[in-house]
Amino acid sequence: MSKVSKKERHYFFVAKNVKTDHGYTIEFLNIPHLYASGVTYIETVYYSYRVLADFLNQLPDDEAAVTAYTLSSIPENEDHTFYTIISAPSDFDPHKMTTTFTIAQTLPAEIRKQAETLSHLVDYDKPLAL
Repeated sequence: MSKVSKKERHYFFVAKNVKTDHGYTIEFLNIPHLYASGVTYIETVYYSYRVLADFLNQLPDDEAAVTAYTLSSIPENEDHTFYTIISAPSDFDPHKMTTTFTIAQTLPAEIRKQAETLSHLVDYDKPLAL
């Protein structure tokens, strides 16, 4: 007897990530006034998952209510600003959320340049300040 795993539904949200003089901010483009800030990038991601979960959990138990805030488009990365896609499971558990970096489809040399720029904006070496 084979087991068929049921794939869990995920919702995708565009997040604007900004490296500031004091750390980072992450705001959700399709959800007005919803943002997180922190000293380190990983801390800010953690806080962004929490505020997103809190927001989603207060919505009506209706798929249309959630999808109204999901991914519609992704702007291009700029100086000190980059965009990510945050995947939220259907139970909105922030511990199951993931972040995916976005890089525009282009020539390999430009992809390497974009990846290099992102690597300088995101600093995982600093300890968490949770």
